[in-house]
Amino acid sequence: MARPIVLILGGYGVFGRRIAANLARREEIDLVIAGRHAAAAAALVQALGTGRARSLAVDMEQPNAVSALLAAKPAVVVDTLGPFQTRNLALPRSCAGRGVHYVDISDARARTADIVSLDAAARVEHAAVICGASAVPAISTAIVDELAPKPHEVVSIDVGISPGHRAPPGIATVASILGYCGKPIPPVCGDRETYGWGDLTRFQYPAPAGERWLSNLDSPERVLWRTRYPSLEEADVRLGFEVGILHLALSALSRGVRIGVLPPLTRLAKPILQMAKAFNPLGSDTAVMHVRVGTRDAHARTATRTGIIVAEHGDGLEVPAAPASAVVKKLLGLRGYAPIEKRGAFACIGILTREEIMHEMRDFSVRYEADR
Repeated sequence: MARPIVLILGGYGVFGRRIAANLARREEIDLVIAGRHAAAAAALVQALGTGRARSLAVDMEQPNAVSALLAAKPAVVVDTLGPFQTRNLALPRSCAGRGVHYVDISDARARTADIVSLDAAARVEHAAVICGASAVPAISTAIVDELAPKPHEVVSIDVGISPGHRAPPGIATVASILGYCGKPIPPVCGDRETYGWGDLTRFQYPAPAGERWLSNLDSPERVLWRTRYPSLEEADVRLGFEVGILHLALSALSRGVRIGVLPPLTRLAKPILQMAKAFNPLGSDTAVMHVRVGTRDAHARTATRTGIIVAEHGDGLEVPAAPASAVVKKLLGLRGYAPIEKRGAFACIGILTREEIMHEMRDFSVRYEADR
């Protein structure tokens, strides 16, 4: 019996190569590493050291790109090719229409709404088209659900993510952040005025991370949590740079965009990444993420619980990559994984537990702490 094929678009990128390395350890599947740069894809295939992987050169800006990908006959397509704000739905729409499972790692709010529009087509072909198999909304929501098992009791949520400076994300991630800096974004709940990279605050993380700055992230939770947690009164999702001077500098730039004295910052992605290297001595390789949940029960009794992920030794980039790996294994029903039976197009919430996600990082320096 032929092994199912998992095609990873952008498979040699920052997150794609981590997903590929994870899946390559499973002998039940074959891999296709796809992307515009043939040499990079081939190099990763060689590095994986398995005869069950091959490369595929494809430029997604070409009109035949989607057909070329699906000609590989994948059972699952994993899309890591950001920034997703600028991507159309050609690939997930084609996957839905042909009964091919699709998983992306988008943390873009608008992308989630777009993906859901494919629900009817995906259901007809018995495909799962899943958006946001990443730190947000997959991990953030899984932790909320574990800390507060009764959704109607959740009244407040505070999420913060701060990567280690010496293990930076790719240019697509930085471009995504810059794209909404200083621009209006919807509040998670209520109607207060909210702006990208606004609401500057600090959070005290466990050692060795310490205190870090955080600002507003335009993430899918801003539209997903309003219905998932009907009693929600206050919620924030924030992101932060570890090196304070860089975070505060971007905060100042975002304010310039907000008041109209600066243009959008998207074109600064490459310069900012280059400049950040000069601050490497001030940073570390420790990434952190916290989720704090406030609840109120039927007797008006309140409680607050916090869960924190700490990733050391440069393993922080494994965190946003882990949910996609788990989703693929569950879609294929691999040994040791409870199958995902749900079909249609939907965000990656309610289909993974926090424990399932952490299991994917068991070989890395990543730990989870929660108060009791």
